[in-house]
Amino acid sequence: MANSRYYIVVMALLAGTLLGCESATTTMTMRDQANNAVWQGRWSEAEQLYGQLVAKSPGNWRVQYGYGLSAMHTGDLSEARQALEIAHTLKPSNRQIALDLAETMYQQKDYNSLFRFLGDRAEARRDSSDWLLLGEYALMTNDPDSAREFVSKAMVVDDASSIDPYLRAATMSEQMGDLDAAKRYLRTGWEVDPSNATVQERLRSYGVIPGPTLAMPSSGTR
Repeated sequence: MANSRYYIVVMALLAGTLLGCESATTTMTMRDQANNAVWQGRWSEAEQLYGQLVAKSPGNWRVQYGYGLSAMHTGDLSEARQALEIAHTLKPSNRQIALDLAETMYQQKDYNSLFRFLGDRAEARRDSSDWLLLGEYALMTNDPDSAREFVSKAMVVDDASSIDPYLRAATMSEQMGDLDAAKRYLRTGWEVDPSNATVQERLRSYGVIPGPTLAMPSSGTR
């Protein structure tokens, strides 16, 4: 998870805790220090600082999230889960909180709770990304049959507004050894965005040349 895109999303969430600072002092506030610790990957320090903030503002979803995220990275999974569950209850629409809560459940090896949580979320949201996330966790827990089912559900609810679900579905199909399905998802992805360099390259790796003759019959695309 340690990548720049992830940190950008996380810091965007945590930045809101800087609003309405208690004083105009030039020294960094505890919230500044906690956010900087997260940005620099000093997770133990971030957990300690956010723990103090949670004690002061238990109803603030941002500080609950910061505490849970930090605790997850230090391996304090019970604390992480409790804080992330509170943050999710306070802000159920936030996808990043849900992702980190799911990851904490996975690290705890509480797979029943993980799949129940993500399954309920997928049913409620009707978003292909949620079904694909279930598929990825199914593969990570050595359950390829469920992974195939989740990928199929993702393709049913997808609205073809983005190529990303098809690239993810193709990757999972490759991991399961289903290369025919992988090519089918890549071809459909190409129909969604013919100019996408990634899908073009992956199709060529199968000996398929992207072009006007590539489009598939509608009955076989999903």
